Amino acid sequence: MASNDKTVADLDLNDEHITAGLEDSLQEAAKRLLTVPGGILVILDDHSRVKGVIGHKQILTAIVKGAEPSNTKCSDYMEMDFMEIQHDQTLSKVLKQIKQRTPQAVVSVDENGEFSGYFSPSDYMESKSLVKSLKSLKL
Repeated sequence: MASNDKTVADLDLNDEHITAGLEDSLQEAAKRLLTVPGGILVILDDHSRVKGVIGHKQILTAIVKGAEPSNTKCSDYMEMDFMEIQHDQTLSKVLKQIKQRTPQAVVSVDENGEFSGYFSPSDYMESKSLVKSLKSLKL
C-alpha cells in the first residue's frame, strides 16, 4: 500500500465516545456522557452492532419533552443518522463519503459489522490534514 493510502485503522478511534445498550436508561446515558466531555454515546445491540448515537442534544431533547430519565430507554431518543465505515477503507475515500452524506455521526465497524470505534469531528479534521499533507508530498 502506498503511503498516501492511510486507512481508518491508522487512526485512534477509541477516544471521545463511550457505549451503552438499547435498554439502558437516559439517566445511565447521561452519567456515561459526563465521563467524555464533548463526546458521544454509541448505542449497541446485544451483538455489538451500532443502532444509534446519543449526544447532549438528545438528552436535553428528552428532558424538554418531559421524559423521565430513569424510566426512558436510550432507544427512545437515540439519533439514527449515522454512517458506518470499515477499518480498511482509505481516509480519502471515507472523507469523500462523509462530505457527500453529512451524517450526524460516523462509526467504524470491523469485518463482522461489530462496532470498533467512533470517527469523531477531530478525527475528521486530522484525516483531512493527513490526506492533504500526503498529497502535497506526493507520497
